[in-house]
Amino acid sequence: MSNLNLIDIYNFENCICKNLKMTSRLITQFYDKIFHPIGLRSTQFSLLAVIMSHDNISIGELADILLMDQTTVTRNVEILRKNGYINVRIGEDDSRKRYISINKKGKEKLNEATLLWKKAQFQIKEKIGIDKFEELLKILVFINDQF
Repeated sequence: MSNLNLIDIYNFENCICKNLKMTSRLITQFYDKIFHPIGLRSTQFSLLAVIMSHDNISIGELADILLMDQTTVTRNVEILRKNGYINVRIGEDDSRKRYISINKKGKEKLNEATLLWKKAQFQIKEKIGIDKFEELLKILVFINDQF
């Protein structure tokens, strides 16, 4: 540690990674609480929304779109399947691949969840203000585009 000052190591209040992780956890907990009455988690809501807009999507494609590892996607897809929200079929070209589509029950659950999602979005806008809300979204999109 010849060139590092110990105070710099322990003073990481301005660390982007730490602050984003903490904020991400808080926001995820907030959405999970909103979705709790209907038996969904925020991750499952995101998966249903992507599946709805990409019919017959593979687990790998889902993972890529949501920047998640395939194990997490697989685990959540199985929960959605067991709850009867999606259909999973084996690929005709490759029996190792699984293709997912949303079914009627899943569309109904997604519609129900979307109402709660809108409520959550509104509450966040109210709490931080519309200008900060819109700026935050712009910053997040910008950061995603950079990496």
